[in-house]
Amino acid sequence: MATAVMTLDAWSIEYHETMAAAERARQNVEKWQERALRFAAEVFLYWPFAKVTGDTEKLIGLLETLESYPSAILLEERAAGIPVSLHELFRAMCNVIQQAEDCGLNRGMLKKNINKLRQMSQQINGFAARFKDAQDKLRSRVLPEQAGAYQDSFAAYAVGAPVSDEATEHDVKHEILHF
Repeated sequence: MATAVMTLDAWSIEYHETMAAAERARQNVEKWQERALRFAAEVFLYWPFAKVTGDTEKLIGLLETLESYPSAILLEERAAGIPVSLHELFRAMCNVIQQAEDCGLNRGMLKKNINKLRQMSQQINGFAARFKDAQDKLRSRVLPEQAGAYQDSFAAYAVGAPVSDEATEHDVKHEILHF
């Protein structure tokens, strides 16, 4: 077996040192290009992330208000899709957060917004789970044909005010009270 032996002379040492220096320079240029591109992306995306964060905070406030209402409103037709929509929003938020982290945007000026979105996405997922659970429990207890009466009974509590036992002027005008 023959072995190739390379002699290291001054020329080959200088060549390898030059190649190593060129490689380091290329890596430094790539690193600075990546940093500049990330910075430009952060500047460009700052306003949309801030807007989404603000809108999500408003949505969470509205969901907290909705949660304070009687659960009977979850039986309404237009409320049927709330849990599914919130869960889809949660998944979309997770995708955005994951892609931002993959691009390294969570280490710069978007860090605060991304962390806030991460927390709010968990809150939205919690609302979705609670609303879904409430709908499932209501549907198991209330038949679809009784849903209207169930909702009306809760609506009656909302406008309930103490009523005097004595007849008022309005009551006297109605024939029902006349004997």
